[in-house]
Amino acid sequence: MVIGAFPVAKLGALLIRQISKPLANAIAKNAKQHPWFSRVVCMPPAQLYNWCEVRMKMWVMNLGKPVNIPKLNEAMAIELGASLLGEAIIFLIAAGLLLAEYTRQVRKETAKEAARQEEMSNIQYTIQELYFQGERQETQIRELLRSISDLEGRVVKVPWKGKQPAEVPEIKPLDESDSLQDIRFYHRDGFGTPLKMAYSWPERRGMIFTAVAYLSKDVFRNTSEYDDSEV
Repeated sequence: MVIGAFPVAKLGALLIRQISKPLANAIAKNAKQHPWFSRVVCMPPAQLYNWCEVRMKMWVMNLGKPVNIPKLNEAMAIELGASLLGEAIIFLIAAGLLLAEYTRQVRKETAKEAARQEEMSNIQYTIQELYFQGERQETQIRELLRSISDLEGRVVKVPWKGKQPAEVPEIKPLDESDSLQDIRFYHRDGFGTPLKMAYSWPERRGMIFTAVAYLSKDVFRNTSEYDDSEV
């Protein structure tokens, strides 16, 4: 869960609005105690407010235009002027807070828009770089293909003048007619042990036939000769 930033500015504005009315009342009360301030600051706004209020009421009630509007006495003018001063102070504070909040929001939105524009510019720059890189790679590929074509055109096929390799005889599979061995047994009198064995092998090539030929011609022949020597 994401928690937003604590609104310090809004809390400060609310605090100032709450203390603005007691502050305005204190300023108005002190203004009434100074004759020059009361006569110059409080009384003229009070007399103007009274004149506008009377004309507005007579116009709303359709009583015609007033001929002579009586002025307020000094005490009433000072009291009304002090109240107007307090309300003006409260209004100015609220207007200042509103203007400050508006300025802050404008700056925030401006910064956000600037960040978005910068991000879009970076994305567009990256896309252009990728496009140019693809164009360069395509150009390089075309150059390589052209070089390969040139090399293939320069190759000259020379006929083979050396000795042709000997043809390897085809080895056919064995069948029943191709006997691997032709064995003749000579029996000893009274015994069934062969004394001598003679083998005839067809000419075959390959590892298996070489091994069989070795066993039959060398191993078995030596064994037979050894048996003959004993006899």
